[in-house]
Amino acid sequence: MKQLLPLLMMVYAISVNAQDLLIEDFENVSSVWETVSCYSDVRDNAFKQGLNLSGKVLYIVRAPGCDNWSGAIYTPSEPIRGYSYVHIYMYRTNGNKPNLKISENAPSGGSTDLEPVNSIVANEWQDVVFDISAFSQVDFLMIMADRTAITNDAEIYCDQILLSNDAAPRTAVLQPAEQDPAEPISGEVDSEGYRLMWSDEFDGTALDRNAWTTEIGTGDNGWGNWEQQYYTDDAITVEDGKLVITATKRDYQGSHYTSGRMISRDKMYFTYGKVVASIKFPDLANGLWPAFWMMGNDITSVGWPRCGETDIVEMGNATGISNGTQDRYFNGASHWGENWPQASTANAQNAPYAITDGNYHTFTCIWTPTQISMYLDRDIYPNVEPYHTLDISDHSGQLWTAGTYFNKPNFLLFNMAVGGQFTGLNANAITALNNGPRSMYVDYVRVYQRGDEGETLHKPNSQTALRDISADKDVDRIEWYDMQGRRIEPATKGLFIKKTIFTDGTMRADKVLFIH
Repeated sequence: MKQLLPLLMMVYAISVNAQDLLIEDFENVSSVWETVSCYSDVRDNAFKQGLNLSGKVLYIVRAPGCDNWSGAIYTPSEPIRGYSYVHIYMYRTNGNKPNLKISENAPSGGSTDLEPVNSIVANEWQDVVFDISAFSQVDFLMIMADRTAITNDAEIYCDQILLSNDAAPRTAVLQPAEQDPAEPISGEVDSEGYRLMWSDEFDGTALDRNAWTTEIGTGDNGWGNWEQQYYTDDAITVEDGKLVITATKRDYQGSHYTSGRMISRDKMYFTYGKVVASIKFPDLANGLWPAFWMMGNDITSVGWPRCGETDIVEMGNATGISNGTQDRYFNGASHWGENWPQASTANAQNAPYAITDGNYHTFTCIWTPTQISMYLDRDIYPNVEPYHTLDISDHSGQLWTAGTYFNKPNFLLFNMAVGGQFTGLNANAITALNNGPRSMYVDYVRVYQRGDEGETLHKPNSQTALRDISADKDVDRIEWYDMQGRRIEPATKGLFIKKTIFTDGTMRADKVLFIH
């Protein structure tokens, strides 16, 4: 790690740069909303009219026999600061009076219960605005159907919940995902009817932070697999038009190895289509475990394995090691279910040629509402049979049925683990890095779609750049460290080092004290 610059300033609270913050749209953004007292759920929009034509909404009801605080609540992992208003698209079936609560701490002379600041009416969608400017932070968002005495059910439907510093009610019409398709990057249609909709060609000089997040640390029990490495940000670079993930043997934060793992969660995610990555794997012997895979973008709300996991390619398995074929032994796999032990299916095989031969190989996953299929080097061998398939045609919603877990938005992941259960090796048996680091290279990753029913695509917001006003420079990324210089993410209560890396290669370090 580069030496941090001297202390420049001390601040006592961090506020988000005052751009709108979307909390939930109930289509692709996945937050955890819990019922308070009576009943709530996420359901189809029964009132597609006026300002809201979207597909899914939050439904909240308070029956006459329920507590007057009945509603739904969302609690962020950390308090949110820097906003003055909460906006909620809302539809009421009667004249009930919705309330909002964001904290147990009332401002001086005020109440914790908030009422709309704009006039609201029943039986139509409108943007309902709540003034939270008297509060220092948002500890939670609790939407209550009606706190007055009622004789009939008080029902409200909510959508696109937003934090903002603009008090003006929104007038934009919410559109369903299927009626607002992303524009293709290329107008060319391939022989299967697919068009290129999104790609990362890794042509820049740094990782696109609008599309990717690097994960840091060892996770829980070695990311659930007893992996031996510590994932670091600097293990992932972009060089000569390629993504590079490098594994190194070194003592770091209690681990003996470092490597990289990156995800597109909440930044780039999609439902159905064809995803292709061109990858060059290093010599894996013995102990490297590289992978290209997908998981449900709702993992933060439903957890694993309910999110569903699609492993497009993995190498370095213990069987390949024991058979001396790990240069060509690879697999695709699927994992799903309600809890551990998960349901899973995997197909491992020896390719007819070496994959770790110093050349790039393509790995393709074709995902439709009925099946997931995976192919090796389909660009060279268009008639090659899939090496892994999964039937996801059952959309009945039954628990443990594969179709229940694989018909929703997924994000992409690349990583290269060291050791772990998959390899069957403990730290002492790993030899792959004894003679120096080894790297996995990715030439590109591309997502294609055909415009079929059910397809969705959320592209990264590559148009929005973060700019440090005091330095008058564009920001590449922000990193947090504890006072011992260890990378942490995110910063929590206490004293931390905030390291700002600018796009011109310079950096700045500030000491920041969080007081909650």
